[in-house]
Amino acid sequence: MQAKGFHTTLSTNISLDARHEYAACNLFVLHELPPDIIIDSFELNDYGLRSQFVGNTNLELPTSGTANESSWLLVALEPDTDVVVVNVPIHVRYGVPREGHNPRHNIQLPPPTCFWGCPASYKSLQGTLPSQSPKFQMLNAFTRFEILQHTTSLPPSLDIPIGNINHILYIELCTVIVTLFAFVYIAQRCRTLSKILYSPHFKMQ
Repeated sequence: MQAKGFHTTLSTNISLDARHEYAACNLFVLHELPPDIIIDSFELNDYGLRSQFVGNTNLELPTSGTANESSWLLVALEPDTDVVVVNVPIHVRYGVPREGHNPRHNIQLPPPTCFWGCPASYKSLQGTLPSQSPKFQMLNAFTRFEILQHTTSLPPSLDIPIGNINHILYIELCTVIVTLFAFVYIAQRCRTLSKILYSPHFKMQ
């Protein structure tokens, strides 16, 4: 499935088998996100998600201003049903302009890694997390992992519009003109206001 636009929700459905066997464990969802994706930690708090994010936290940078490195989002869950749905709000950075009529950019999202994080007493568990993933403080209490396969993530890709590189000159020209008009207007208003403020002073003299 493909989503469109700069603001959407990444939805992960997790089917749990034998949930009672992992009573001492926590359920986690690990997202690897391309540099095009923005995560707002304040928004995650509004969603009531307990999470840890590792990556570029500057929400204002376009894609061209970021290093071409993935960021990572770890979400901790305490499931009370056999089917868990995790919704993560995500946003897309402005892409690099291209040539062509109505250019667009398709962003592929890797599927999430869903797993149980368990204490050392679960000696039979041998699962491992992706080798490229960073270290998370939220996992310090867990040394054993059980990777779950029964997961689906929607959407797996994002389709967004990007600027046309042939329009940059016109955009810059319009920006200069609008800025100049705004400066002239503000200067004129300041001059008028100064006359109003000083006119009683001159009359008193």
